[in-house]
Amino acid sequence: MRIDTTLVEKDLLVSGERAVAAEAAGLDRVWCTETGIDVFLQAYEIARETDGIEIGTAIAVALARNPMTVAYSAWSIADASGGRFTLGLGSQVKAHIERRFSMPWGRPANQMREFVLALRAIWESWRTGERLSFVGEHYSHTLMNEFWAPKPHTHDIPIHLAAVGPKMVETAAEVADGIILHAFTNKEYLETVTFPAIERGLASSERTIDDLEISIPLFMIMGDTAEERTARREQVAMQIAFYGSTPSYLPVLEAIGRADLQPDLAALSKSRETHRALEVVPADVIDQFAIQGRPEDMPALAKAHLGDRVTRTSSYFGWPAVDPDRLHTIAADFRSER
Repeated sequence: MRIDTTLVEKDLLVSGERAVAAEAAGLDRVWCTETGIDVFLQAYEIARETDGIEIGTAIAVALARNPMTVAYSAWSIADASGGRFTLGLGSQVKAHIERRFSMPWGRPANQMREFVLALRAIWESWRTGERLSFVGEHYSHTLMNEFWAPKPHTHDIPIHLAAVGPKMVETAAEVADGIILHAFTNKEYLETVTFPAIERGLASSERTIDDLEISIPLFMIMGDTAEERTARREQVAMQIAFYGSTPSYLPVLEAIGRADLQPDLAALSKSRETHRALEVVPADVIDQFAIQGRPEDMPALAKAHLGDRVTRTSSYFGWPAVDPDRLHTIAADFRSER
């Protein structure tokens, strides 16, 4: 299992500094996010500041863009990083696509499938010089010449898709190189919804689970003292309350027989009294979504919680004040844990 870190910074320079620290600590990949900052600018800054750590977007909002614009950005970052870049895409949700980005919303799983195929067609045209001819239901790209083609390189660009619902999971398993699953998940949902959908998608593309990288950020309630763990547990409860208040995530609660929580979580979210999350989210529910212990306990706990099919994870809230040598040892334990 690989251990990554996810950046939620709104400052490009801070992002670069954190990525350098992650590289020094021996972490495997830095995931960039779109939380008030352009994810590709962030990835480029990290590519310039680091030497060996992998870089990915988790996620770039695909449906706010089009395949050609994403193709240019990903191609350039793959070049600047020397082939360390993984393109992680997500559809986002209807409200954000229509109201924040003013873009159309239709059949997101079908659109994401076509988005991936269009990207690969564009990159193949750039690599080979062959005529670009991609025509689909949602996207058509049929114009490219030498002047508009970017600087050539031979770096592969893996495409990962973020997915929660079974249709998007199945689509990702069919066409993508990897799946970025949501932190708001649990063993029951993985076993009854996620992994069956993955198997269906793989079967349709005649691939196996070994052909797919599966990543899940994990709620890690960690600290050296009870006080530190209590503070982190409150953070996790607040995040569970936030996600659980959204109707689209109701199936995840249903998987553990706690659909009854959704109205209470929605009411908490509307009241903005998130400091009451530990009162509203039961302890046993938190334990369905999170692992708890000292930082050194995380590799074994994560493997037991996620199972053998998940290949990458990260700490959803980052790492506490752990010195680099200590974190370096923990990261090595993630890679060696069986």
